[in-house]
Amino acid sequence: MRVRKTGEGKNRLKNSLLAIADQIVVSAGTFLSVMMVCRNCSNADFGIFILAWTIIQFLRTVQERMIAAPYLVFAFRPGFERKSYRGSSITHQAFFAVLSSCIALVVSIAAWILGYGFFWFGVSLAVALLFNLVRDEMRAISYTDFAFLRLLILDVTVVATQLLGLLLLSWFGMFSLISANLMIGFGCISPFAVWLWLTKSKFSFESNAIVADWYHNWTYSRWLVGSRVLGIAPTIFVPWLIALYEGEEGTGVFGVCGSLVGVSLMFVTGINNLFQPRTVLELQRNGIRGMLTTIAESIVVICIGLVCLSTLFLFYGGDLLAIFGSQYTPFGFLTFLLSTSTLVVSVSTMFANGLAALKMSRDFFWGEVSCCIVSIVSAIVLVPSHGLNGAAYAMILGGFAATVVIGMTLARGVRLYDLHSENKTVEADSASMKSK
Repeated sequence: MRVRKTGEGKNRLKNSLLAIADQIVVSAGTFLSVMMVCRNCSNADFGIFILAWTIIQFLRTVQERMIAAPYLVFAFRPGFERKSYRGSSITHQAFFAVLSSCIALVVSIAAWILGYGFFWFGVSLAVALLFNLVRDEMRAISYTDFAFLRLLILDVTVVATQLLGLLLLSWFGMFSLISANLMIGFGCISPFAVWLWLTKSKFSFESNAIVADWYHNWTYSRWLVGSRVLGIAPTIFVPWLIALYEGEEGTGVFGVCGSLVGVSLMFVTGINNLFQPRTVLELQRNGIRGMLTTIAESIVVICIGLVCLSTLFLFYGGDLLAIFGSQYTPFGFLTFLLSTSTLVVSVSTMFANGLAALKMSRDFFWGEVSCCIVSIVSAIVLVPSHGLNGAAYAMILGGFAATVVIGMTLARGVRLYDLHSENKTVEADSASMKSK
């Protein structure tokens, strides 16, 4: 038993390090890509880039909640280990990616007809959207399989391809928002193709299963999608509100600070990618105590890491922003505020993993509603009077509201789970006595 626990401990440590390393690679790639766009384009163009990518991030989040989240929850349950279930998930993702890209193309054509002149920019966004969505599916399934080393290699390939392409565009004077979007999208193609080839023996496609699995997953995920749409609404609304009051250049500044703070988000995502499947698995193996222990462990790890990062931004945020350009150095305090908002909301993310394990996706809705309402109302009040810092204050308040509501919901869910378990035990004992 001791040998087994030692082996499990080593594997857990190895997976932890690989998960963090992979997220470092992904976030570093995003950070460097954004930095190159910032340094090669005007402040106004960079603001447009940030606004456009808020839409892409919104669709990526919808896909994660609608397709990846139910796959993660049910993949460990009896009856869903079959290859066709994985094939169904891949099919659902492919359909969503193609549909989203087609909608982006239709919007681009409509803008061109109306004389706004964003046709080719919209086409490039559609390409970037398509291939980033399929890459997200690759990453979600790999994390469910705990295949961290393979994913790390593939993500290194993606990032290297994207950054090399962007460097070449800059070197030859061909850098633009359109070419940058295309390069970011095309960099995902070959690693995703390799992943499909390496894992082709682990999935199969059955038409009946694809439809049945969709209805099954949608029954679970519809509340997750609805709640997450509300939860991410502030991250879309706030940049557009800033554009209204501070102009596109103000949006660019907010985007630059957000990109730097992406280091905090990188850490949270890496830890969550590790602890989310573990939280679900612990409930299956060790019950409610194992799940709560995993949640507590994840919160401690995240708080220690993010407090250190927030302190760094508080004292050296302006100096770090200088890599984007000297014009951004006065906004160091904004990076601290945004990092603090990440710290606050990350705790709610760990609580949400517990709700997912308990199959309480509907109850997660109210936490996201509270975040949406508090963030947007606060932003409407604070942005006109406090500018960019007001936007950050609004996001902190929204994250705090979500953490409180989701934490209280999880506590209620645990009590109900314990009560249900006690009732089942009493019924079993009663049945045993009757049989005797």
